[in-house]
Amino acid sequence: MLKTSISFLHTKLKNYTAANDGVAAIEFVFVAPIMIAMYFGLAEISTAIEANRRVSHAANVAGDLTTQVASVNADEMADIMTAANLIVGATTDKVSNVKLELASFSQNAAGDIVPLGKASLNDTLPPFDASNLDDLILSEISGVVVARLSYDYEPLKLQFFDTNITLNETFLLKPRRSATVEFGTSGTPTDFKCSIINGEASCS
Repeated sequence: MLKTSISFLHTKLKNYTAANDGVAAIEFVFVAPIMIAMYFGLAEISTAIEANRRVSHAANVAGDLTTQVASVNADEMADIMTAANLIVGATTDKVSNVKLELASFSQNAAGDIVPLGKASLNDTLPPFDASNLDDLILSEISGVVVARLSYDYEPLKLQFFDTNITLNETFLLKPRRSATVEFGTSGTPTDFKCSIINGEASCS
């Protein structure tokens, strides 16, 4: 009787340990949360990287367009601002998240920095200190155009980012067709204030 009971228990235990019903479901319970978290995390990171790439490209294009002329009037500056905003890809309700500033500088024979005007979209960024620029970038024979763009990127907020991320980019570009670039056409440096309505920028 005892031998029979032991044999029965041994058989049951062997069958129990050999059973694999539900193993896949158990494995899924452990693995799925990790995989889902990684998926949403990668989605967040990839969209943030793409937004940062657009910000960099927009700042570069805005500065590059500005350096291709000897002077920039209000209408031309509006076109530049419109192009930059299109590259950033800010939707109508997110246009206020984009802050773009273009500024032109020259240097006189005494080594003093001479502002030649600037243009600001939506808001004024902190002042740019051109006095720290290297002589190879800014000198009395060649000015410089500074393009700065700040964008308050709103993440998907799926996993890792629960607040907005401010993306910043700065480009220093040399004038292409003249020694300097003047903002305005009256001979007096002009500070343009720009805004975007229905996808089109206007500057005054």
